Amino acid sequence: MGGAAAEEASVFGLAPVAPDRTAAYGEHPDQVVDFYLPPDGSGPAPLVLLFHGGAWRAPYDRRHVSPFAAFLAGRGLAVASVEYRRGGDDLSPYDPAAPEMPGGGPGTGPRPGPDDPRPRPGPDGTGGAPRAGRWPETFDDIAAAVDGVPRLARDLGLPGADTDRVVLTGHSAGGHAVLWAAARHRLPSGTPWYLPSPSPLCGVVALAPIADFATARALDVCSGAVGQLLGERGGKSDSDDGGNNSDSGVNSDRRVNSHSDDGANSHSRNTSHSGGNRSSDRVANSGSHGRARTDELTARLALADPAALLPTAVPTTVVQGRADTDVPPAVADAFVTAASRVGQRVRLVTTEGGHFPPIDPTTPVAHTVAEEIARLAGAHPGA
Repeated sequence: MGGAAAEEASVFGLAPVAPDRTAAYGEHPDQVVDFYLPPDGSGPAPLVLLFHGGAWRAPYDRRHVSPFAAFLAGRGLAVASVEYRRGGDDLSPYDPAAPEMPGGGPGTGPRPGPDDPRPRPGPDGTGGAPRAGRWPETFDDIAAAVDGVPRLARDLGLPGADTDRVVLTGHSAGGHAVLWAAARHRLPSGTPWYLPSPSPLCGVVALAPIADFATARALDVCSGAVGQLLGERGGKSDSDDGGNNSDSGVNSDRRVNSHSDDGANSHSRNTSHSGGNRSSDRVANSGSHGRARTDELTARLALADPAALLPTAVPTTVVQGRADTDVPPAVADAFVTAASRVGQRVRLVTTEGGHFPPIDPTTPVAHTVAEEIARLAGAHPGA
């Protein structure tokens, strides 16, 4: 076994690391965060909010990034590893009765590795695996965590965590989460996730992120995960007649939310935001179980795609493997190009290897990630 399979096996073969503290940032069982603290006596450390990947699907939770979280803590960073609602049941269908990770939460049983014979997620969540994401709950949780976890860390009196220096980092779907979170001030002012100004962040480090939805959809990244997150059924909207999605406008006007500086009146081209209702309420509540019609998908895409919410004015680094076949480099390239087009410089760090080395503490790439986080936070990474 070599290449991508070996890289995946390395990550999923690492023993989980129990956190120093687990706390809830909301009432749902998935609204929890694990804290990994730097060694005693290392002084106040930047707080890093870490969002795991897994294509927004329930079988993949924060457990698989716990060794990476512990690695970052060992490098002198305070880490908050965030859980959030994904597609499907709250508990993993692979082994719902599996024991929890110490200090963990629901759905932290054994993860399916690259050689696991059990079914993998299909484009409609088939094979016993769930669909990708929940609309709008996945986004509700990302926003709630970014807003609430630094305050939670202060309230808990966690030693060594400097909540005035916050960096967001995330892998794959988690990379999408952090790029989107940094852009919430670019959303229409009527949406519940909107912020009047950027979050007080030192920066964002996105690792192999699903950063550009149009490109990810065109490449069918993670077997239709983006479409499922937006509410498509089997990779198509409920009203799709089986034709090319470009005819629906879902991909044809990716910057339907291109914003003016105040962010409040810049969505006039998006007809789904007309009237006095909160724009995302209409989008979020349409269809059954978050499923959307084609016009609603267009609106959701404009609210959810990080590449459609640029520029953010938040310092941003993207770390991307040249040999990544899960989220190909074209996705990161498209995001960086979109940012450049609107005047934002995104630092692109291209590395050897594929999708998983950025979160594998046994690789040099993980050290590069730690250095990027420390650079944005103005810290000096440990050995």
